[in-house]
Amino acid sequence: MGLKDQQTQKREDAIKDMKMYLANDWQLKEETPEYFLLKKNTASTVIHILLALFFWWLAFIPNVIYHYSKKEKKKILK
Repeated sequence: MGLKDQQTQKREDAIKDMKMYLANDWQLKEETPEYFLLKKNTASTVIHILLALFFWWLAFIPNVIYHYSKKEKKKILK
């Protein structure tokens, strides 16, 4: 098996992994020759509403912090 075959196999394996994540609500943010970068926001709308109702007097800062703390990234190497 040559170097080209190994690279092709690694790419195919990475694409299979990426498709599994895409099926689970991840979004493809970036593709480079070295990796796929996926992102997902796991923030709940209910939590956003509750934070807005109970902490409105803090200028919605807890809501913004919650939003950015629930962002996830995953890098799949090729």
